[in-house]
Amino acid sequence: MDLASIYYLGVTILLFLVFAAIVARTYSKKHKASGEEPKYRMMDDDHPKENGKGGRDVRRK
Repeated sequence: MDLASIYYLGVTILLFLVFAAIVARTYSKKHKASGEEPKYRMMDDDHPKENGKGGRDVRRK
């Protein structure tokens, strides 16, 4: 193996480890609440109605 092949293999392994760390963090139970929160925030009304009800609340409690 020449130097370029070793470098290419090292970069590939490094990128795979970064990918595995992202997947592990995404699916960890410790970060589940912070990962789920944006999708519920997206459903909140930006401009609630004047009577205090902005729409139906679809979040699970």
